[in-house]
This record gives sequence, C-alpha cells and structure tokens, in this order.
Amino acid sequence: MVLSALKNLYTTTFSQASSPESAILAVGNNDGKIAVFDLSGVNASRETSVGERLGGPCRIINAHSDAVYSMVSTDAFCISGTTGLVTGRRWDELQQQQSQAAWTISLECDQANFGTPEVNSLAYDPGRGLVYAACGDWRTHVFDLETGKCTQTLEGHDDYVHDVVTSGNLVASSGEDGQVLVWDPRAGREPRHKLAPHTHDQLARPHLGRFISSLDLYNDWLVCGGGPRVGIFHLRSLALTTVLPSAKSAIHATKFTRHAEGGDRGGIVIAGVLPHLCVCSMAGVVTAQLPSSSPCIYTVNVTDKPFTMMTYGGTSTKIDVCFNLNYRDHTVSLLED
Repeated sequence: MVLSALKNLYTTTFSQASSPESAILAVGNNDGKIAVFDLSGVNASRETSVGERLGGPCRIINAHSDAVYSMVSTDAFCISGTTGLVTGRRWDELQQQQSQAAWTISLECDQANFGTPEVNSLAYDPGRGLVYAACGDWRTHVFDLETGKCTQTLEGHDDYVHDVVTSGNLVASSGEDGQVLVWDPRAGREPRHKLAPHTHDQLARPHLGRFISSLDLYNDWLVCGGGPRVGIFHLRSLALTTVLPSAKSAIHATKFTRHAEGGDRGGIVIAGVLPHLCVCSMAGVVTAQLPSSSPCIYTVNVTDKPFTMMTYGGTSTKIDVCFNLNYRDHTVSLLED
C-alpha cells in the first residue's frame, strides 16, 4: 500500500497519442505503463449535458520496462518509444485485455559511445510511411513502417535530441545543444536550415541553458522553446518574427493549434514549469490561460479527429482535457478506479 502510494506520488506523464478514428487516448508514464482512456462519453456529456464524467482509465498496459518517453499515432497504430525500442500496438486492440504489441523495432546499441539510446520523441510522416525517432545518441533515426528497417539517420546535433516533428516535406529536430535543424529529406542528409535560438538576445536565458526541448512546424513557420524563451521563426527568411510571453521557468511543450476548432487556428500552445497552459496568437497575444493539474507540464496533444480535443499532463496523476482552447472541460485520473 505504501509503495503504491509512493509510486502514485512520483508519477510523471511524458507522452500521449490519440486515435484518429475513435475517441481513444493513450498516455505513457515514467513507470513504463500506458493508460488507455475512452473519451467518447466525456465528449457526449459536453455536447448534450447528459453523459459520464470519466474517472480512471479503461485499461493500463505494462508497455515497457523503462519510461514511455514518446508516443505518436498513425491510423492503425499507437506507437511508443522507450530506451532502445519503438513499439506499435493496434488502436482497435488497445482496450482488449490480452492485446499484445503488433511489432517492435530495436535500436542499435553503441556501447563505445552512448550505450542504448532512449527515444525522446517520435514523429510520423503519413505520406512516406516513415517514423522519425529522436534519440539520446545525438541522432534522429528514420524507420520504414512497412519493413521495420532504418532507412536513414539524420545527424548534426552535438548532444541528445529532445524533439522531432514533420510537416509537408520538412523534418525538424531540436536538442540539448541549443540547435534547431531543419531537413528536406528529398535533398539529402545535410540540414537545410540551422537555427540557434539562444544566440538571439530577445530569447536568451543563460541561467536556464541553451537547450531546446520542444518545437513545431506549420507551413513556413517554426516555433520552439526550452531554456530560451519561445520564439516564432519564418523559415524562408530564418528571421525571428515573434517572441512569445513565457514565465521565468523552462518550457517543455510548444505546439501550433492548427487542429483546434473553435479557437485561434493560428495560435500556439506553451507549457512547462507553469501553473497553467498558455495559448497565444501568432502575434504573441495571450488568448487563454488554462489551469493545470500538473506543476510541470511535459506533454500536450492537440487533435481534430474524431473531434477537437487537447489534453495535457506532466508531474501529476491527472490529465487535463479540453474540447476547445478557452477552458478546461475535464480532469481525468491516471489511476485505475
């Protein structure tokens, strides 16, 4: 009982993914578990004022022996990343008691330099069927989902890679070294653009460090933050166009809200060591501050399929749920009822 209570006290949510076909949310934590939620009833209660208020997950999966550092969704699979492994589970089997991983990809172990790298972030390119894994060995590994083979390795960081995202023909990664690297995979292995946000006086916060823990892409725009303040860059000119308001603490999540219905489609979500999640316009105006159950937010998921939803969590046993960007609708527990 005491051990269970202590585990709950130190629960940290690192990652999330949601099914584009059903109202299923998967949440990964520091204990290697994935909590599975069916949020269809919660959404129904919002729309009709009659329905359930979800308490705990419908299932908890012992997914990995180490933390579930990263997750991403495809139409068919919920993909999770941990130390040395990327694993796919079918969305249509995730709620079943006996469901197993459909496939697993093992990363090569480099004992001479890094050992077995952790998978800090995952991104999916649906057009090419590729999964990008940003890892602790300073590289982003690219896997073909059909074959499970590594087709390419993107290099250029001088420390471990925190985040990777894709948009159209571009792939971008950010790292502990303070760099943001942008590739066009069609043009070869060399980065197309290199950014160093900490070198901009408007963004630099030397007392926090130069690391960039999160970034996102949307058309010709890139947003990123971490030790430096959150900034928006225009990729064609590489100019810093907007410095977004942020607290004095580190930032762990930055996302464009292009999927959000009923909110500012050109908006940006900022979260980290804050008592709230902040939503800003592209001009840097704060449009909403949403309360958080977590003193530190590590993960934000925004989707418009099968309905508009934003969920966020971190150092807490709870996940906050929003169906627009103006207020928090629900808070759900990661613990089984």
